[in-house]
Amino acid sequence: MEKKRSRGRQKIAIEKISKKKSLQVTFSKRRAGLFKKARELSTLCGAEVAIIVESPAGKVFSFGNPSVDSVIHRYETGDFCPQEDSRKKYLDSMEDLEEHKKEKAMGKSNWWEDLCVENLGLEELEESMAAMQVLRNNLLIPNLTLDQFGVL
Repeated sequence: MEKKRSRGRQKIAIEKISKKKSLQVTFSKRRAGLFKKARELSTLCGAEVAIIVESPAGKVFSFGNPSVDSVIHRYETGDFCPQEDSRKKYLDSMEDLEEHKKEKAMGKSNWWEDLCVENLGLEELEESMAAMQVLRNNLLIPNLTLDQFGVL
């Protein structure tokens, strides 16, 4: 029995496809391939990529890493040094962390987790209770009382 031979991958002529259905199918497959290549380029090389494509039907598709908006904004403003911005943000965050550690060591922390309720007086407890009520009201949780948490 003779094996069927497929035509395999055929080279196509690069010209506009006349059949609407074939055009849409080709567009969808090529768009997926283009986005895949852009994602790979971004992952392998650390490149920031943005692609915006309009389909023959008029639908817009986009891909961006980290996001289309951030890449376009950087292109429009001419800010082509993202590493400097990231480095500055990192250093600022590290400074803030060190300040918080120093404040915590000196007992000046404002973090609610660090608050030891047993060491508070009546006035401080009432202030904390009022602050929790304000927080509850700001969160818009209807019909919730502190006694549901075992606080009252």
